[in-house]
Amino acid sequence: MHLNTNKTILITGGTSGLGLELVKSFLDLGFTVIATGRRELELKDYEGKFHLFRVDFSDLKETAGITKTICDNFSFDIVVNNAGILSPKEFTLTRDGFEYTYQVNYLAQHLIDEIIITKHDPLKPLKISAVTSPVYRIAGRLLDFARDKTNYNRARAYSDSKLFQVLMCSYLSLKYQGQNITFFSFVPGVFSSRIYRMQSQLFHSLYHIAAPFMKDPAKVAAELRSLLTQSNIVTGAVYNGKMHQKDLPDIDAELLNSFWRESYSIINRLL
Repeated sequence: MHLNTNKTILITGGTSGLGLELVKSFLDLGFTVIATGRRELELKDYEGKFHLFRVDFSDLKETAGITKTICDNFSFDIVVNNAGILSPKEFTLTRDGFEYTYQVNYLAQHLIDEIIITKHDPLKPLKISAVTSPVYRIAGRLLDFARDKTNYNRARAYSDSKLFQVLMCSYLSLKYQGQNITFFSFVPGVFSSRIYRMQSQLFHSLYHIAAPFMKDPAKVAAELRSLLTQSNIVTGAVYNGKMHQKDLPDIDAELLNSFWRESYSIINRLL
């Protein structure tokens, strides 16, 4: 039995793994669900309630254009920044000239959030969350995202991108303070997903061996859904599945300011 509501949610990366479980979960709550993804997906039982927009986050102009089209047709109560990849083995640039993980896991989703906020009715409450990873806590504190292929390290690139998501939610909570918007990051733990798609065949094989010992993405989706429907979320905070707040990283203020200037020098051109 599906509930009825007039609420609408956007879920990036909604065609597989945790994103797909979130899509199904919120459809069952009666939400109108908008999803982005690279794959085709049909959910025939939810005609009129589910809308998929295919988009490649490695193309910022395409991402901005499709997000604006979405916002012309829908107004959101919740946004979940869920799309993400594990860093490729070799240093890889997007068509925009940025390291692949930095753009897909962080920059494109920050761009999406800013477009949505720009077009959002300030009288309507809005929650924006980002699905990060426990590895954000071991990321570097210099915020020097992968630029030089000679010093590329995929584990560092991935952990950095997850740190940037946490910092994004914290920063946006201050930037839009008093505007009826709640931001938070969600640490899901280790769960099975299709995030390995850019990895080697050996990694695929090892992943499938380990998958049965990982958390079920449906359980993770239920944890995040519970958070998203709570009324007492602290804006800018980081939560785990038990609704416990986690520590925000301590970053040098000058480095942070430089990071945001660089991010917005890119984002503002596409708003």
